[in-house]
Amino acid sequence: MTDPKERIPQFLLQPTWLMDADYNVVEKNAQAEKFEKDYVVLMEYAVQVARGTCCAFHTDKTACKNCPLENKWAASDGFPITFMGRDGVSYEFFGKLVKREHHWILEIRYIDKPFELEGKSMLTYLNEARESEQKRIARELHDGIAQSIYSLMLETRGLKWTPVEDHQQKLQAIDRHFADVLLEIKSLATELRPSILDDVGLIPAINQFVEQTMEMTGFVIHVIVDGERNALTGRGNVVIYRSIQEAISNALKYSGVNEASLTLDFGQEELRVTIADEGKGFIYDPYHLGFGLLNLRERAHSVGGKMEVDTGIEKGTRITMSVPYKEGLT
Repeated sequence: MTDPKERIPQFLLQPTWLMDADYNVVEKNAQAEKFEKDYVVLMEYAVQVARGTCCAFHTDKTACKNCPLENKWAASDGFPITFMGRDGVSYEFFGKLVKREHHWILEIRYIDKPFELEGKSMLTYLNEARESEQKRIARELHDGIAQSIYSLMLETRGLKWTPVEDHQQKLQAIDRHFADVLLEIKSLATELRPSILDDVGLIPAINQFVEQTMEMTGFVIHVIVDGERNALTGRGNVVIYRSIQEAISNALKYSGVNEASLTLDFGQEELRVTIADEGKGFIYDPYHLGFGLLNLRERAHSVGGKMEVDTGIEKGTRITMSVPYKEGLT
């Protein structure tokens, strides 16, 4: 019998489980029972995520070492976690595991609960954290470029102490150094923000990326564009462009075939993008997504969209992303 003093507090409105010292469930509230009817709840998995021995967002602990979310989640006194719905779709939640005398209490909240005071969902929070990390990396790279420019300044000033007969050779070396720095700056700028989207628009940018990929790799990509070309928000364009880059790169690396199809279907309220190949496929586990698929899912959710994966061993892979023309509307 459960000690009356160790029962679940009646005021808790979230799905809550009471466990003994060995993490065996001894009691659950009505919300928890309903939750288990809607979702596949593996208590061992939830405890592992809560204790940090298993991560809901990375495939291994190595990927967690430099995670920009580490300190933020620790400060929030909780952890992100995913559960598979009875409809076969994976959903994100926010969990909290606390010790009370001789028992543990596990509480699961829906993603809009932890940050409702800030009006943020968990996935928006994740993407903002990633953007913050990108800014930090940009600053670090900028410092590296600044050092290169400073080195160039010293090389240029040193010309006055260089014998005249050596000037030509020295200037050629400085010119090569300048070219390297310029290439580094352009590469960094393109990585952080694809300016081509602003210059020519989404479809021409995608076509250019496809042409460059086929030219450089020999990987054949069939592009199909259907429907009236409605405009997305600037952020939506970036999400689609980056997601296509990620999905095509994954198909090129892992599919085992030499071609894929890219379909952009402009509907009345959203743009559906499908990247498909007839390759090896894989076992899709929504609980343990690789970084590539996790990236795609987070990007779609950040603008109110969604990602679907249809795959299996030797069945090829079909990734579909839906992004609304107006952010936040699904």
